[in-house]
Amino acid sequence: MKLDLFGSPELVIFTTRDFARLAGISLAAASKRLARLAAGSTSLVQLTRGVWANRAHPYFNVLACVPVLLGNEQGYVSFLSALHLHGAIAQIPANVQVATTGHARSVRTPVGTFEFFQLKPEMLLDGVAWSDSPKPYRIATVEKALLDTFYIATRKKRRFAKLPELDLADAKFKKQRYRSLLAGLRLPPPIAAAMARRLEDVA
Repeated sequence: MKLDLFGSPELVIFTTRDFARLAGISLAAASKRLARLAAGSTSLVQLTRGVWANRAHPYFNVLACVPVLLGNEQGYVSFLSALHLHGAIAQIPANVQVATTGHARSVRTPVGTFEFFQLKPEMLLDGVAWSDSPKPYRIATVEKALLDTFYIATRKKRRFAKLPELDLADAKFKKQRYRSLLAGLRLPPPIAAAMARRLEDVA
């Protein structure tokens, strides 16, 4: 079966197994066919082993790669990436930053580098919504993105100890919503207090 790489909504970001199922061929045959197609095209690229992206597809969006790269992990776009998308910071982050229940890691791909920050599963339950895009992905609200950022800043490596200039008014940031999310996490008092202080410093 011949598939339309540019027309099929299922062939934007997909796995070798997805392609094999749609084409009605074996996994080995699908792997060979995709490798051959990628070798003759600048549009089809391999993100990681067994994961592909069709950059020429009209539905392609770098952030739509996140659900596939997460695999079986829970996660969503957050931190500076989400703050930028909500208009809270003007500076475009160099990497796509993702909250995950999996291990922390950095994944370099032909479409960009994805930074994964590990959070406890209970931290991923609230303050997250689906994007309004043809290939949807989960993204933190502006309040949750800032909360996640401040939480990581309390850890040993002190990532996000300094932030780009924030414009929370333009992002329609709600302090009460931030405080509600923070209270719901039931973090150790020293960490919660540090995150509350960071908010007062910027808002």
